[in-house]
Amino acid sequence: MPMRHEYDLTIEDGCVTNGCALADDVSLEVFDEMQNFAVSLSTLWTTPGDMPVVKFDDEFKKWRQTQIDACNEIRDNRLSCLLPWEILKALPAERKASNSLYFSQGGLGSCMGHADSFAYHSALLHDIGRGASHIYDPFNPVVTWAITKGGSLRGGQSVSEMSKGANQLGHYTQQLVGADNQRMPSNYKNYTEAAKKHQSGLVFLNFRGKELADEIIQTCAAGFGIAIGNGTAVNGSTQDSNGVKIPTLRGSWAHATSFIGYRIVKRVEYVGWVNSHGGRYPSSDEGEPADMCWMPRSIVESFVATASGYGPPYAVFHKGEYGRDTSLMPMRVPYPANWRW
Repeated sequence: MPMRHEYDLTIEDGCVTNGCALADDVSLEVFDEMQNFAVSLSTLWTTPGDMPVVKFDDEFKKWRQTQIDACNEIRDNRLSCLLPWEILKALPAERKASNSLYFSQGGLGSCMGHADSFAYHSALLHDIGRGASHIYDPFNPVVTWAITKGGSLRGGQSVSEMSKGANQLGHYTQQLVGADNQRMPSNYKNYTEAAKKHQSGLVFLNFRGKELADEIIQTCAAGFGIAIGNGTAVNGSTQDSNGVKIPTLRGSWAHATSFIGYRIVKRVEYVGWVNSHGGRYPSSDEGEPADMCWMPRSIVESFVATASGYGPPYAVFHKGEYGRDTSLMPMRVPYPANWRW
């Protein structure tokens, strides 16, 4: 891919806030190209290692509903907690290469790489919690992101071009290239084939406004992670009337973040929103990472109102999504202390 999107970064409190590029002609061409190769859910890919771009059609929505129903059965019966960070804590040492899950992008404009990696991390852990026999091996988010920009660490990246890298190039695990997400590891070229073992299957949520908010909520309820770019900023957090930590929206940015996790409190649906700025926000007593808040539908609608200017968000799944061993019982993952229903 050509080197693109090199511009001066805006840094607030040590965090880059304009690392997601607005949709332009090139990124829209990338999206069109990927949509041209999108397949129906029942279509299997033939080349080992390749992952599909799935059409958002009736067949996908029907399959997604089966995943929502399966997750709801676990949640309703309180059999196990399906939150990725709780699954990670419950994993035995032999099934995880690291305890890293979400972390700060630092001074690079790599929010799109972090949003993509966090979405994949979360989807993988969700499936492990439901019985997939995988090992959790987190990625170094800077590598695939930088490759999509011709190796440059300057400037940011668009949603569509990041999705193409995740889908076609795959991801570089920290075990192979280290955990330093502030520079390009010198040995990454040794692992181009290994990275393809961690390609993202994905589906674009090419909607706007309230419709996009609804699709994000349903897709998170099914266990996907979602990477998104937008221009509406989160500035701190508070607690709502249900005692749930939610973000406050104020100001603007050009930033990429991710949606992961799903819960219902007093009949109110929430989805988890994860930033890439580290522990900026007050942590709660419910086990979330310090940089994570819950968004009810009303806040999701406001937050995604500017997303269309950055290109279609995409939901991520991994190879285990189709290879889950349904004979395995879900992990018994306890809910956090003081969990609210």
